[in-house]
Amino acid sequence: MREKVLEEKHVGYVLGPPGTGKSTAAMVFALAVDRTRWDVIWIHVEGKILKCVHMSGQERKTGTIDIAKLTALLESINAQNCLVLVDGWTYTESRGDLEGTCFLWYTSANVSGEKRLVFICSVASRGKSSADFEYDWKILEHEVWSWTLDEYLDAINDKEFFNNVLPKLDATSNNTSSTNAMQQAMKKRRKSQSDDPFDNRAFLLETKYHYAGGSCRCMFLYTTAEVIRQLNRAIEMLPDYSTATLSSGSRSPLIVNRLFALFESHTSTGVIAPLISRYTAIQIGIKTGPDEIKHFFFKYREFANPAFSGWMLEMAFFISLRHGGLEIFDESNNIVDKWEQATVVDSDGVPELKKDGPVWIRPLQWNQGGYDAIMVCKQTRFVRMVQITRASTHTFRIDYFYSWLKKLSETNDSFNVDRLEIVFVVAKDSLQNFTISNATRSRTPGSVWLGEKHGD
Repeated sequence: MREKVLEEKHVGYVLGPPGTGKSTAAMVFALAVDRTRWDVIWIHVEGKILKCVHMSGQERKTGTIDIAKLTALLESINAQNCLVLVDGWTYTESRGDLEGTCFLWYTSANVSGEKRLVFICSVASRGKSSADFEYDWKILEHEVWSWTLDEYLDAINDKEFFNNVLPKLDATSNNTSSTNAMQQAMKKRRKSQSDDPFDNRAFLLETKYHYAGGSCRCMFLYTTAEVIRQLNRAIEMLPDYSTATLSSGSRSPLIVNRLFALFESHTSTGVIAPLISRYTAIQIGIKTGPDEIKHFFFKYREFANPAFSGWMLEMAFFISLRHGGLEIFDESNNIVDKWEQATVVDSDGVPELKKDGPVWIRPLQWNQGGYDAIMVCKQTRFVRMVQITRASTHTFRIDYFYSWLKKLSETNDSFNVDRLEIVFVVAKDSLQNFTISNATRSRTPGSVWLGEKHGD
């Protein structure tokens, strides 16, 4: 803003999904402007109501007006230089009364002195735009990207900031809609760490990241229960769950902005707009079919953030199991196996097993180590344990598999396992270079055989 707007006289549009910190950053900038040279007017949009703050020198005036009175307000400012920041611009204001009034003031010969204009947008893009309009008014866009896990971790390394946001890092508490089994599993893991929340900060943050994803507002401002309610409402607002909605691009009016993150593409020009969080991906995945999700996944297959790529692959895996099954390929692209459509049960333990066919189990604990899915067929005495990964390499921890098999042996449904498969499922484009980097065990008896490579 300082360089491009104040100095080079561009009209600025600050873009990005809701909750990335656009308004906060813009307010910090506005407060830092030299007010011996510039009057600053901050306009916050709430429907047709505008909340205004006028800062001039050491004075500050606040008030609420409607859009019809905005022209009079702007023309009444008796200042040599004036910077106007409009916070909360959306599609509905595009080329409408608010934007039009601001541009009339910006170009008016009745107002002397230097004028600058910035729109802080509550959407990821301005939609379709006119090249002539962009050129005539020196329009310049600036994207604010969604937050990555590493950026969150950097932020909470500040102890004062961490203590301020600690009440919101509550995904392990009883205030969420998680099941008791999931809560107990998380609490058990937490007890193995320090009692000091600051020492436990990475775990607390990663647990909330499952829900909040790239939205720092969801991460630091709202409780997990509030985040879940907001995301569920936003999902219900989708016009449909089709490919057109999920893959239409960040400039489409079909986009429900709260459901999508925004990142810079490192492999091509433009931006990447994946779903905001793993929780969102799972909920949308339940409501749609495998073809739509696979198309969406293919569109963003080059996205460099491994967390989002992993969520997409895991979502496609379980949706395919529920809708027709999966085909397993080898490195030569030959189909070597087909996993039939099956019931999927969410459980961290051993659910009731069917006597006449397989049951697939998906752990409730989203950060479960060792496996992401287990297939159990009591009829054929067959257990298949699956790790789903987008990574090019993965460790092999036998203890996790042994622990679950021990649980199975202690249930009323226990049986002698005649066949045990441990499978790493990767996307076909990752299969060629995939390796198992290390096989480890502590108390587990037996040997390890690293078998053939197949892909989903």
